[in-house]
Amino acid sequence: MSRNYTVQTKIKRPVADVFDAIVSSDRMKQYFVNGASSDLVEGETVIWRWDHYGEHPVIVRKVIANELIELALDSKEWDKSKTEAYEVLVIFEFEELEDGTMLSISEQGWKTDADGLKGSHDNCGGWMHMSMCLKAYIEHGIDLR
Repeated sequence: MSRNYTVQTKIKRPVADVFDAIVSSDRMKQYFVNGASSDLVEGETVIWRWDHYGEHPVIVRKVIANELIELALDSKEWDKSKTEAYEVLVIFEFEELEDGTMLSISEQGWKTDADGLKGSHDNCGGWMHMSMCLKAYIEHGIDLR
């Protein structure tokens, strides 16, 4: 399955720190979500909560420490206007750089109809926002929300 898009952000912190800031619910609440039911643990369903967007489940498909996180989203759970539910895969990849980490976030599985393209574009902006908030938090201790 081809990827609908990939966003990348260079973060001037070691891979282990960037990885932990994403899998740790306590740390994620400092820059991205307002609440999380648990850490990202392979095989678990985690509920992320935002004050303005409500609650959304993410299924943790795969976690390889400091390398990869794969999450599955239900398209209808993430966009209530959708008439059809199908799975969208979110892939976080961590590349060690000499002076930090390259974080890549990709999604695949969106349909190519108008609803699918809207969902893909909305989430692309959301993941870019998440990565910028992570960068500000982890490099400077700033919450951009």
